[in-house]
Amino acid sequence: MPKVETKRHIEAFDYYYALGEERNLVSVALQYGFSERAVAGWSKDFNWQMRIAQRDLENGKKIMAKTDEVVVNTKADYREDIRRALQPVKAAINKVIVKDTKTGELDVDITVDNAMQLAAVIGAFEKLVKLDLLLMGEADSRTDNTFKLYDVDLSGYPKPFDVVIETEEA
Repeated sequence: MPKVETKRHIEAFDYYYALGEERNLVSVALQYGFSERAVAGWSKDFNWQMRIAQRDLENGKKIMAKTDEVVVNTKADYREDIRRALQPVKAAINKVIVKDTKTGELDVDITVDNAMQLAAVIGAFEKLVKLDLLLMGEADSRTDNTFKLYDVDLSGYPKPFDVVIETEEA
């Protein structure tokens, strides 16, 4: 006849589970005033080890889902901040783009006090765009032309300075 799990057995299991790394049947026996042998019987009869594995798996899934949700929401918040930060930069760029009345072509009419100001605006725009691409899971730069040192044949080097190495343009 199968054993019936009572409230006492469930409480003992919950206590056993809550012990975590320090989990042992002796602690449960002392907590509930039963012999270690009785608690070992409950563990076997009510499949405590399998239930621990199942509960750990379910808790892990819940933690992973919560973590994924937090990451997605954080990325969305960052992307909104980036969008807001890009608006004045885009507005400043649009103010200096003018249409040539004769040709109808777009031209850039920038009056800057120095190159550092221009570089700062372009650099800020570039950094925000790259960050936005990274948050979307996209590459922030071209990767198709990269190579590793072990891909390069360095035999025959160093060459004299007067030797010109020709490269093919893609």
